Amino acid sequence: MTGRDTYHHGNLRRALLDAALPVIDEKGVDGLSLRELAAGLGVSHAALYHHFAGKSALIDALADEAGALLDERMAAAEREAGSDSRERLIAVGMAYVTFAVERSDYYAAFTASRGTQSVAGSGPSTATELRGDSWTRLLVVVDACQSDGVLPKGDPVDLGVYLWSLVHGLAELWRSGQLVALAEAGLEPLARRVLLAALS
Repeated sequence: MTGRDTYHHGNLRRALLDAALPVIDEKGVDGLSLRELAAGLGVSHAALYHHFAGKSALIDALADEAGALLDERMAAAEREAGSDSRERLIAVGMAYVTFAVERSDYYAAFTASRGTQSVAGSGPSTATELRGDSWTRLLVVVDACQSDGVLPKGDPVDLGVYLWSLVHGLAELWRSGQLVALAEAGLEPLARRVLLAALS
């Protein structure tokens, strides 16, 4: 059966996304080649353009999926943390870090995509959402922490950007191997200590 026979009714789109993930994990986004993806799936290079206008469109599609997966993980962590706002904030922050490490394929697409909208707004109700509601989720927890006196008053967007920068930086440092010597017990205990320090 040829590739043209195998991939029909939209299956090629899913196959392309699935095939791109291990390549990104191994070579990074810059190492992804649509021509090589097509060859690996046994379809023509032109067939890809029925589903994606180009490489950036494929990366954006993976980033959308990554955002949804990230938010699912953050939501589950927040539920498990219970009603305490400090613990909820730590939980969503740790969920971001562990997602970045455990799903480095999706995370690379998520951070490389230019489809993410700019951060805007002055609070949870007006903030421009990032992928999969993860930005809005963070601002809601920040707002709860402010109400409980865990975080100082002020624009929750500014605090959200600060905390987002913190977990993003922590994830990148871990992924590059620069924090391994500081975390004998592993990533999660280190991430928790860092987040607690930021809230003290």
